[in-house]
Amino acid sequence: MKVLFSYFPHYSREKGYLLISQNRFAKYRGNPELIYPLIPASCLTILKNNNYDVFYIDAIYEKLNIEKFLDRIYKISPDIIIFESKTPSIKKDWEVVNIIKSEISGTKIFACGDHVSVLPEETLENSKVDFVILGGDYDYVTFLLCEFLKGKEKFPSGICYKNLEGKIIIDKKITFVQNLDDLPFIDREIIPWQNYHEAWRLYEEFTYMYGSRGCPYRCTFCSWPQMLYDGKVRFRSPEKIVEEIELLIRKYGIKELFFDDDTFTCNKKWVLKICELIIEKDLKILWSCNGRVDNVDDEMLKIMKKSGCRMIKFGVESASQKTLDLLRKDYTIEDVKKAFELTKKNKILIHATAMIGFPWETKKDMLDTIKFIRKLQPDTCQFSLPIPYPGTKIFELAEQEGWLIYGRNWEFYDMSQPLLKNYYLNSEKIKKIWKKAWISVYFSVPFVLRKLKNLKNFKVLKLYFRGLISVLIGHLKLFSKNEC
Repeated sequence: MKVLFSYFPHYSREKGYLLISQNRFAKYRGNPELIYPLIPASCLTILKNNNYDVFYIDAIYEKLNIEKFLDRIYKISPDIIIFESKTPSIKKDWEVVNIIKSEISGTKIFACGDHVSVLPEETLENSKVDFVILGGDYDYVTFLLCEFLKGKEKFPSGICYKNLEGKIIIDKKITFVQNLDDLPFIDREIIPWQNYHEAWRLYEEFTYMYGSRGCPYRCTFCSWPQMLYDGKVRFRSPEKIVEEIELLIRKYGIKELFFDDDTFTCNKKWVLKICELIIEKDLKILWSCNGRVDNVDDEMLKIMKKSGCRMIKFGVESASQKTLDLLRKDYTIEDVKKAFELTKKNKILIHATAMIGFPWETKKDMLDTIKFIRKLQPDTCQFSLPIPYPGTKIFELAEQEGWLIYGRNWEFYDMSQPLLKNYYLNSEKIKKIWKKAWISVYFSVPFVLRKLKNLKNFKVLKLYFRGLISVLIGHLKLFSKNEC
């Protein structure tokens, strides 16, 4: 049986690349810094290991239009096509599904991702998708569904579909793998690791891996952990993680990696063991991760640095405690300051993220957040406009309060413009403040001087150049026709 996993065409000369992979916020960017799709790669690895013929097409990376995309599908002639969708891409994905179904008979199509997990009926009503996978470990669920179609397994739970009478059937009991160690190491040749990276990487021999799935926290704006993993977090064993790192170094020559866990630092004992094993085995690897300001301490950061930790991404989100509380961040401004101080003390780089434009924020609140980020002096930072994805608490509140500017017109949910009404400012003023945030940090004299001070070699110079391009073209789109 032939199985194709694909990201459908979502590239345009005007807007650029729509990032829709995994837990990334869907956003058009002007440069192709695309995130390695770990779960799809795991899915195809499981299928390949069980004697399926597997294929992968990333039409976004390859800039394929619908005609070239269909031509590729004709040549493969898959029995099953799996696609992952995000909120701003869903309507286009329905169109592509319907075209495929009209052109190629007999192909079954599976949909997965956070948006379809929250609103499965919508996809079944608007497209000819055969099955919607409702979250969980969809890499493994896909395998079970394929085995069912071959008559080898019972029908898995956590699937939405239409029965023979056209009635939509939903089984909301999500399927999880009990032990993540049972999943195989990802075959990085099925989905080439070389095509996916971050602008901030130091080495070209860079890839992604995961140590856990899910997140124990309940941030109101975050979709992936709640919608796919039901608010639960599970961990691979430190031994398996380090064994995979050894494989990545030996087989692929990897020198740097990013743990794409939702919150890598949420389990101190687990983090310490991973670091101890990396040090014990004397692995020469640089690594970075997503962290959280209230669960790092000096002991953890010290051993993280010793084991090769290069950077931590911290969600600062706002300088307002009121906003942090409304977002259910469950940490304080003082927690943020302390985490930054300790991380810098241990010589680990910091990438800070913040959001601007919540309905209750005044202009002063937004400007205070910008000033706060500047005062924290992160090595890199990112400012985003809040996106109320369906299924999140903030979406639920926004519908109740009438904050949604575009309602359920999902094509606008691409982070290019404010989606939430603000009590004090219009959208154009918020966009100006959002742009000011980027410029006031990246083009400030203190920031530039810090970068010049740390300019040690050609690799760092290349990193700075990529970062500049990423900010100017990828985020600010200063050279784009549709400037944000």
